[in-house]
Formats: sequence, structure tokens, C-alpha cells
Amino acid sequence: MGRKINKEEDTNYWISFSDLMAGMLIIFILLFIFRMLDYSQSSEKLNETQRELEETKKIVLELSGTRAKIIALLQEAFEKEKIDIAVDINTGSIMLREGVLFDVAKSQMKDEGKEFLERFIPVYLRILLENEEINQELAEIIIEGHTDDVGSYIYNLGLSQDRAFNVATFILSDEFEYNHKEKLKKYLTANGKSFSNPIYKDNEIDRESSRRVVLKFRLKEEETLLEINKQLEAGGRNNE
Repeated sequence: MGRKINKEEDTNYWISFSDLMAGMLIIFILLFIFRMLDYSQSSEKLNETQRELEETKKIVLELSGTRAKIIALLQEAFEKEKIDIAVDINTGSIMLREGVLFDVAKSQMKDEGKEFLERFIPVYLRILLENEEINQELAEIIIEGHTDDVGSYIYNLGLSQDRAFNVATFILSDEFEYNHKEKLKKYLTANGKSFSNPIYKDNEIDRESSRRVVLKFRLKEEETLLEINKQLEAGGRNNE
């Protein structure tokens, strides 16, 4: 339902990217073993499965390396520009607490929020869009709005969508000075998540931390990885 127009702080709310990649690789290996145990399949199919596993391992390693490089470049750039913001060391995601950009229960950006984005966003995009080596691997830049669990899901869905949309709108507006907006439009999406992904502290929802805007990126090879997973799962079902 997101509208497309075209962080080590609070990392507990994100699935570790390295854990995610390791988990997916384990799934692929299990599927591989399952198919190897199916002695009825031909040697040709077995070789094909082996090739799929090797391709998957290669993609996992490349993805981990590219993401780690982006994270290191972002951390270096923010330190150099004296921008006090944390990059999630596993995912590369960046969390902006509600108070930085918005008042409680409001979706209109504060002036100080705009001023922060004017300092932060150009540095962030310089790594993702203007570094050609990184840009070639980039599939999407995502702005996500998140809320706490006060109020209905639908109310918070609207609020989170409006916040993400307004951040994206400001970045692409004439008010915001950036020289590569046309290029940015090819990658930028804005989505509202309501309270579907809250942050927990001491086994309870941390409402203050849950109210946030998150910037994250997706790499092209992630799509290839998901496609291989679909093919392996389909092959496993066909051999049942």
C-alpha cells in the first residue's frame, strides 16, 4: 500500500542481514541435499542442482561484500561531515527517530527536520547514486514510516504512509537542493508500515523508538537470490 514516487543503535528491530543470508543459504543446502537423496532424478538434473547451489553461494558472498562496503563508506562519510547518525552494521539501514522530523501524531515535517535532511540526504545519496561501482548494484532506495501501537492499525498505516511520502516529496521538491533528482526517481519508493514492526525493550514495545522513519536500500542480486530460491523450492515440490 506504499505510494511510489519514484543504524550500533536499536539494531534489535532489524533482522541481521548476515543471519538472513546464512539462513537462506542453509535452506538452499537443505533443498540441495533433499534433491540429491532423490535417486530417481537424472544425472543431468543433479548437475543442474549443483550449479544452482554454487551460484547461490557466489551471490551470497557478493551481496555480503557489497553491503559491507556500502556500510563502511556511509560510516566514513557521516564521520567526515560530522553528521551524528548511526548506520546499522548488519543491514546498512538508517533510523531517524520521530522527533527528528515530526511532532507526535503529525505528518507535516518540522523545519528542523528539513534542515537535517538537507545535511544528511546528499551525503547518503553521494554513496548510493554517485559512486558508480555501488550504483551499478543498487536496485531500490526505500523510505519506510513506522509508528507505535497506540490507535488502530489503519490510522497508523495512514500516518506512517503520510510521513514516508512527505519525506520523499520534500527530497524531490524544488525546496531541496540536489543535482541528481531525476536519477533518484528511478530508485526511490515510500512505504508505510503502521505498527507492524515495533521495537521491543525488556519484552515490551518501546513506543518512542518505534515511532521512526527508516531509510534502507536493496541490491539487484537479492532479486536473483529470491528467484533461485523459488526454482529450488519448485524443484523440490516436483520431486515429492
